[in-house]
Amino acid sequence: MRKSATQATACGAALTAAALLLSGCGSSGSASPEKSATGPAKRGGSLAMSLGSAIDTWNPQKALATQSFRVFPQVYASLLRSTPDGKKVLPALASSYKTDPAAKTLTFTLNPAAKFSDGKPVTSADVKFSEGLWSKGELYGSYFSSIKSVETPDPKTVVFNLSQADETLPAVLSTANAAVFPDNYGGKSEAAYWKKPVGAGPFMINKEAVGQSISLARNPHYYRSGLPYLDGVDYKVVADGGQQLLQLQSGALDVVNGVELEAAAQYPKDSIVGAPSSGVSVLTTNTKSGPLSDVRLRKAIALAVDYKKLVAGGYVGEASVATSLLPQQVPGVTKCPTCTWSTTDLAEAKKLVGQSDYSGQNLELIVSSDSGPGKLAAQALVPMLAEAGVKVSVNPQPTSSLIDKLSKSDFQLGVITYSALAPTPIDPLGFLAATRNVFSQSDPEPDNKALAAVHAANTPAEVKTAVQGFEAAANASYAVIPLAVPNALDAVADRVQGFVAAPYQAYCADELSIKN
Repeated sequence: MRKSATQATACGAALTAAALLLSGCGSSGSASPEKSATGPAKRGGSLAMSLGSAIDTWNPQKALATQSFRVFPQVYASLLRSTPDGKKVLPALASSYKTDPAAKTLTFTLNPAAKFSDGKPVTSADVKFSEGLWSKGELYGSYFSSIKSVETPDPKTVVFNLSQADETLPAVLSTANAAVFPDNYGGKSEAAYWKKPVGAGPFMINKEAVGQSISLARNPHYYRSGLPYLDGVDYKVVADGGQQLLQLQSGALDVVNGVELEAAAQYPKDSIVGAPSSGVSVLTTNTKSGPLSDVRLRKAIALAVDYKKLVAGGYVGEASVATSLLPQQVPGVTKCPTCTWSTTDLAEAKKLVGQSDYSGQNLELIVSSDSGPGKLAAQALVPMLAEAGVKVSVNPQPTSSLIDKLSKSDFQLGVITYSALAPTPIDPLGFLAATRNVFSQSDPEPDNKALAAVHAANTPAEVKTAVQGFEAAANASYAVIPLAVPNALDAVADRVQGFVAAPYQAYCADELSIKN
């Protein structure tokens, strides 16, 4: 989830796959790629932006909601940042970095201008402390598994000693999962720090009404001289797609982060901004217990879905059929030649239902009730599965409840969209491994094997082999069924200058401004 001199720069860049994407994730044929600048950027003013759901935490290593990763780049900064297209990384809190000939060390020189929003310089001790948090992260620690140790020869130099060469690491170090925090939480307790964290991003937390709004103010110590242009950014939680549209039209919102697909056609075309897909909508099943522990029933469900009809109706045409369980935009992810994703065979589905242990009981399908691409899709699945003899009822849940149920395996079926937010397969594979394959509780070994292989890969061909091995194993289990690639659409008011839709969902607002 980039920017030029007049465009928004990805300061935290491409977030992790960490995300239950309850907003879209693709590109629309009618969407413009950016809101172009019309003149020199003006300093001052603030912008109001919507979030489809509340952030779930300020701790990137525990965050699951995509809306959290939309906010993180405004408050946090990392050693590196991504280019506008998300394909390369540039210096950020580190002014430069280099590797040894064997690529077994990464040495970073910190930017002398890098400071936290409280004015304290960013030092090597802060980076070492932060790496300890990253690598021990309960969700995303695997992203940093190649870092063996960290050395701090002086306050402005950090050396990462690697267990093996890892070409994926720089991309990961440009994400919010690699945000740099003050050593020892700046002297605060861990709990106190995460209530109102101090970061080195372009803005700092002014005030927060938990679950409702977040007000950010300019960080006067931001390392990019002259930025941000804005005095502040105000986020409002607006879960209803109709309300998002009305508030944009009235001027109460300047940016709608994640336009609800059903409402997209009602927006003025010149207000819609799209980016290439970095996510995939999936139907996840609870393989731990109950009727869905039977692979025959799971396969029957997969074969009962009319994927083209689902895209046309459930995603109102603002999507494409998914051909991979991993986000197809991510470099290294290609269609598995032996996989049967998106295959429809109603006769075979009926046969498998009859052979399975399923006895005709109703299965509950949970989906987010907040703004996002899943609600209509979940409803569209009901008659398709009924044709195969599987009874399903949809139970919409607020995002927080949905995440809680999924995390506790308190569900039978769930429709979610998850997104990769860094340009490496490590990102989605790490997320799948951390969540036991999108909370399905299926065998994590294929995820872990693929992760290790991608970390160790020396060529694109080796990455491709590892990824396709994972896809083949996932296809055989039918624990998670890819459905569609929803379009990622944001809506931007005409007065906003420099907005660029980010391929990996997260964009930094440091170069956004208000038109003269």
